[in-house]
Amino acid sequence: MDQVEQIKNRINIVDLLREYIELKKAGANYKALCPFHSEKTPSLMVSEDKQIWHCFGCSEGGDIFGFIMRMENVDFPEALRLLAKRAGVVLKRQDPALTSQKTKLMDILEASASFYSAELYKSQSALAYLKNRELTDETIKQFRLGFSPDSWDSLLKFLKNKGLQERDIALAGLINQKDGGGFYDRFRGRIMFPIFNHYGNVVGFTARVLPQFDDGKMGKYINSPETIAYKKSQILFGLNFAKQEIKKEDAIVVVEGNMDVVALHQAGFKNVVATSGTALTNEQVNLLKRYSQNIIMSFDADAAGLQAALRGIDTALSYGLNVKVLEMPKNELGEPIAKDPDELIKKSPEFWKKAISRPKDYIQFIIDSCLPKYNFENSHDKDLFLNEVSDQITKIKSSIKKSDWIRKLSELADIDEKILREQILKKDKKQQEKIEVAPLLSEATKTGVDLKYISLLLSDVDKYSGVLKEISADMLKNKGIQEFYRHLILYYNDNRAFELNKFKDYLESVGKDHRILDKLFMLKDRDYSDYKEEDVELELKSLVLNLKKSYTKEQMQILEKEMMQAEKEGDKEKVGEIMEKFKRLK
Repeated sequence: MDQVEQIKNRINIVDLLREYIELKKAGANYKALCPFHSEKTPSLMVSEDKQIWHCFGCSEGGDIFGFIMRMENVDFPEALRLLAKRAGVVLKRQDPALTSQKTKLMDILEASASFYSAELYKSQSALAYLKNRELTDETIKQFRLGFSPDSWDSLLKFLKNKGLQERDIALAGLINQKDGGGFYDRFRGRIMFPIFNHYGNVVGFTARVLPQFDDGKMGKYINSPETIAYKKSQILFGLNFAKQEIKKEDAIVVVEGNMDVVALHQAGFKNVVATSGTALTNEQVNLLKRYSQNIIMSFDADAAGLQAALRGIDTALSYGLNVKVLEMPKNELGEPIAKDPDELIKKSPEFWKKAISRPKDYIQFIIDSCLPKYNFENSHDKDLFLNEVSDQITKIKSSIKKSDWIRKLSELADIDEKILREQILKKDKKQQEKIEVAPLLSEATKTGVDLKYISLLLSDVDKYSGVLKEISADMLKNKGIQEFYRHLILYYNDNRAFELNKFKDYLESVGKDHRILDKLFMLKDRDYSDYKEEDVELELKSLVLNLKKSYTKEQMQILEKEMMQAEKEGDKEKVGEIMEKFKRLK
């Protein structure tokens, strides 16, 4: 048994996918909302029996490797490495297929993190800085904080001594090329925060300059550049440490800065992750929703933090998450008592504990953030305010909650509740039309008679092989399905028996992708899972009849056009030939 099969045998596809999406039982299979496109009705099906998955909305599908490659945006060698680690399978490192460029870079980044960690304990000033930030030895070690010496090539020499190539070190974003040739360390005289993916692998660094090395020319914080190992929009700092606590609390707290995460974790608040100074991205929300549907935004108490929070709310809502906002507590003058969570936790963990226990509903947060911008004495301003807030109210799924906010908003703006309700219902209707129409049309097209016919035929090709003579490939409308069906007929005529694995091998031998079989099997399971054997037979006969009728009708229409043309040209011989074709069709 090869390593791929070993891994497949040790990992149940249902258990794996449950870590990413919510699966619900559907007969013998499972269904879920597809993570690869936006939808409201589950179209992704998972077969535990066949250990495959398929989405009927976007046509993605495959096995555990295909899912991880798509979900984690990795190539096959990286998916193999990740799943081997999960399955406890030791990979043969001499296999060249396993040494992908991404794997090389992650090995370099891991070695660099170890180097920086060791250097921290050689620098009194670096350690003193972290101690002044009130970080304990335990926290420093947990987050693997380090220090990059104020040297042009200390890391470069260290990595080259380990036999690593300059080209690969540069691709990992750790060194820069000099104008005159050669390389130098990117990070110098800085506290190093390793950035981990959610598996706990080092993929990059955030570096904070020590005050004595700050010449004002470089930023206080600099990050690793984007590489094939590090895509900033896909990473949430601290998620690898927070996953279990998020599941336990069933809530995710999203902050801006890496130090916010470190400080909060040290204080015992561990369901916290950071966007590293940006607004939430689609990829980050898609990652977060694997662990909880409840998100609490806690961005910095400044204008940039407000804008980042507002953008993050929209993104989270578009993925159906429940959103609340934690604002910094205010003093008697209405001013925030801290600029960010790190500063607040240092004043007292009790401040944070109290604030996190009563976050604002996102609608209230939006109302509060909009009020200072508008003058209600001005009807135009009031209209702009109502439009801005009502746009957010349309995103509320609960009818009761939506009605409650319409009432509150009408009282706040002193406007007739009935008028406001009608305005919001109109927006609701437009939004619903945008969301629903395209997927319905797409789904109707993709689940046509061709696919249903072949999916039922494949349930027992030997038993229903007679229909292979009744239905030719030309009778099918879908060109891709036509080609697949021709190969099915050729295979069966040669073998006189159907074996799935042999048919897959045959498809590969003629250069055809056998993954369409997954879709066909899943289609049968989705639409006919509760059919008895005799019901399947009757349905197949009905589909055969429909295909014949449809094909005959199309051919008759073609012949009618040809007949009209032949008569117009006075071609009696051609007319006679067409008449014979008519008779044969009838």
